[in-house]
Amino acid sequence: MARWKWLLGLLVCVAVVAGVWTRLQTPCTRPITLRLGQVDDKFGVTRDEALEALRHAEELWERALGRALFTHDPRASVTVNLVYDERQQTTQARDRLQNSLREAEDSHAAVGRSYDHWRMTYDGRARDFEAKHAAYEERAQAYNAQVQQWNARGGAPPEVQGSLETERGRLEAMRRQLENDRAALEEFGATVKSLAEKGNAIAEAHNRTATTFNSSYGEPRQFHKGEFDGREITVFEFHDVRDLTLVLAHELGHALGLGHVNDPTAIMNAVGGEQPIEPLSLAAADLAALKTRCGRR
Repeated sequence: MARWKWLLGLLVCVAVVAGVWTRLQTPCTRPITLRLGQVDDKFGVTRDEALEALRHAEELWERALGRALFTHDPRASVTVNLVYDERQQTTQARDRLQNSLREAEDSHAAVGRSYDHWRMTYDGRARDFEAKHAAYEERAQAYNAQVQQWNARGGAPPEVQGSLETERGRLEAMRRQLENDRAALEEFGATVKSLAEKGNAIAEAHNRTATTFNSSYGEPRQFHKGEFDGREITVFEFHDVRDLTLVLAHELGHALGLGHVNDPTAIMNAVGGEQPIEPLSLAAADLAALKTRCGRR
């Protein structure tokens, strides 16, 4: 009885090896069966969103060959898992920092627009004030010259005194208006100065954050967002559903037997970061690798 069990085990092993050998010899002839397994909710995506991303990733390869390369089966040969660990924590920290940079840039732009508006208004009012002040000074000098002339003659006649008093009243009204204009101009100037200081503070904070971001995340990294070990596709990190689709497409490429390619815009490039996410598509290098591996049937 033990001998028959041993023989049965041997036959099963031979069958498995034969199946693997057949698959290696005839790649892409039968669809790879897939199953969506673990989806850690700390990623912030639903199971339906993950499944949609997986199907979109499958379609990229299938459309290129015009036939089914993957199918879903509860008893699948390849399970797809989304496993949350320190890599995704790092990605989320990076995204938060990048969002802070974008918010700072938006705030700086808004403050800049406000500064430009107030500075333009201030400059216009300053020019008006200078013109009014110059006109006042000119009239005041003329008035004072007349007064001095009449005083040198021993005083002005009554009719001249009346006109001088009228001019003096007008000059006093102009002076009061100039004082009001000066106070308003100083308020405008204080607003302009405050906006300039606020803009500079935002710029300095942005530059500090940018320095931190570049030192921590500026260098492109090897494509370790996911891995395929022959039985499982495990995704460790992604920014959003579109990026998840890219990671899944990359690992599905490995499941098809594709290696890395040199084109930095290709899905199968070893370094992530330069692939176009929207719309996601296969590069020429991806297509060449796929056709070399799978051919056309």
